[in-house]
Amino acid sequence: MNVRLLAFRAFTACAGRAPAIAYRLAPPVGWLACRLRTDMRRNVIRNQLVLCGGNRERARRNAPAVFAAIVRYYVDIASFRYRDMSVLERDTIRFTNAERLGVLDGDRPIIALSAHMGSPELGVQAFLGRGRKFVALVEPLQPDWFGAELNRMRGAAGGRYLPADGRGMRACLQELRAGGVVALLADRDIQGNGICTRLAGKTVRLPVGPFELARRTGAIIVPVLTTREPGNRLRLHVEEPFGVGADGEEVRAGVERWASILEPYLRRYPEQWTVAEDFWQVHRCG
Repeated sequence: MNVRLLAFRAFTACAGRAPAIAYRLAPPVGWLACRLRTDMRRNVIRNQLVLCGGNRERARRNAPAVFAAIVRYYVDIASFRYRDMSVLERDTIRFTNAERLGVLDGDRPIIALSAHMGSPELGVQAFLGRGRKFVALVEPLQPDWFGAELNRMRGAAGGRYLPADGRGMRACLQELRAGGVVALLADRDIQGNGICTRLAGKTVRLPVGPFELARRTGAIIVPVLTTREPGNRLRLHVEEPFGVGADGEEVRAGVERWASILEPYLRRYPEQWTVAEDFWQVHRCG
């Protein structure tokens, strides 16, 4: 068996069984990773510069915090199989605008839209607590064993996680047409076919897929952003749900609306945005 896979399983088993200890270790581990991974550190600082108004000192100061946030994110996922999800909301999640989750009542198709911030996978578990199962698309990761292992851990608490490819999109379409829930991250255009829009003063491509799915199925888009609070509690911010009309301009309007929702969170919690690619360059338009 792959030695790295065995080592990864051993690490995640320890972190998952003792998340409180693993969370406390996140800052020093994140600091060390920030020092060792110079390529990622450079990307993170460039990302932070835009969100920090060009303040290079603040951007550099935020970089180790971003790496620590990435560590906490993996601890969250490792803990799924050991958590009692029935008390997740009582012990871990706090809500802003919880009344908007009333849209989950009934059988209307829902697209839960989030970003690489806080712990989106843990946040979407709140949907299960309201009786709605979901399908989620995730970026295929290399090596293959790593991506497969992450999906296995993600699915331990419920929900079905699939690669964001053609097969995954077809599964989402079927789920929505059956009145189900689909969870998607929409702050990176990994398919490369997104729509150009303004975000934090830059023109970048954001994914079009969630809005095309909403247009084709009549699904309601529910923006849900997670941020981490002291004590490793999560706050689930539920923004106003909205639909997407039948024409292409409505799809563009949906992307622009999502960007306007996402930007204030990026500016307010830049150190919790766990994107480690050179986002503003990779996804720039023109």
